[in-house]
Amino acid sequence: MIKPVVEPTGEIYIFKGKQAEPIKLVIGEILQAEIMDIFPTGNIQIRIKDRVITAQLLRDFPLNKGDSVFVKVENPLPDGTIPLRVLISAEGQWQSKSLRSSEIQLSNKILELIESIFSNSSKSTTVLSKSYSDIFKLLLSTPTENLSESQKSHLLQKVLTIIFSDKSIVDNIHELISMMEKNDFQKEQIFQLKNLLIQINEQLTPEKLKRALLNTGVSYEAKLKDILISGSAAENIKNDFKALLINISKEAKSSGRDEISLRADKVLEQIEGYQILSKTYQSFFTFLPLLWNEIEGGNFAYKSLKRQGKDYYSVFINLKFREGELLSFIVTKIRNNFFVTFSGNPSFLDLIKKNEKILKEGFTQVGLPLIGIKYLEKLEDLIKDWNIKEGQINIKA
Repeated sequence: MIKPVVEPTGEIYIFKGKQAEPIKLVIGEILQAEIMDIFPTGNIQIRIKDRVITAQLLRDFPLNKGDSVFVKVENPLPDGTIPLRVLISAEGQWQSKSLRSSEIQLSNKILELIESIFSNSSKSTTVLSKSYSDIFKLLLSTPTENLSESQKSHLLQKVLTIIFSDKSIVDNIHELISMMEKNDFQKEQIFQLKNLLIQINEQLTPEKLKRALLNTGVSYEAKLKDILISGSAAENIKNDFKALLINISKEAKSSGRDEISLRADKVLEQIEGYQILSKTYQSFFTFLPLLWNEIEGGNFAYKSLKRQGKDYYSVFINLKFREGELLSFIVTKIRNNFFVTFSGNPSFLDLIKKNEKILKEGFTQVGLPLIGIKYLEKLEDLIKDWNIKEGQINIKA
């Protein structure tokens, strides 16, 4: 048995099997544990911090499979055992209320940030300039990914409503390009901005879409880090939305073109909003840089996860159409099989149902077996179907 590593700071690292990432506990912290299984030997299997471990009961305790209990991490014993003390009812109830309260506060902070940066009202602009930076820094340093599944689901519904309630990030980029053209801004930068959007006259290919998504600015800091660590070519960052917008904003400010710098800063803040969502939902969450046929932007989120020994890859997409209609869908790959779930206006869903055969043939033609298609009228049901709790980021250019 590998003994846990106990740091002087009180942090405990438990290495389990062949998994590279250890389970991190902190002496004194209180955690919620779900009872996954109870064995005849008296041992129990618990889920803690999204990891399943086997534990031994040191005394009889009335536990049932499916129960959730609060446990406190105690000081390790000399033999390396990490005691987890089950809290009595009163302690557990207090902790449960405390956790719910802190979750709601954190959720409201995220909502406040998203509302301030995706709204174009004059009121929000005043609030934004005053508090945006502080809220953004706070959320970056807070474990927003530890929100419960129900809280994340509730939050995402509100977030998507806000994102689509006013001008989208694609609308703001389009307006920024118009401003730059009217003010005789550098043609090279205007060309670069246009080139990062997939326009109506272009053919939409998988490679083009992948390149556009990876350059939306959400991975900007990761690209910078990669350049510093691995010495990869700086060219990889030149065509990134965030890098380009930072340069446009600086140049506009230095030349006194405040309208352009303000619009560029607005888009930068919206990109940073997607970075917070990526962290919260443990996914690659970004906008769709599309002005293509009837589609005027949307949202894209990708994640991978492992469940019951199977690898899952899942994409969550919202599309905004010119008439203001929305269509959302999930594409999930389990091993080599694909499953699609749609949600949206009933007329959209009826149209897709009538053309199911064409959809399946399209998958088959590129060697992708489409096993199941599902339809959900309510967006909240689609969000729950996405299983947002257990995702992990796994994006490579």
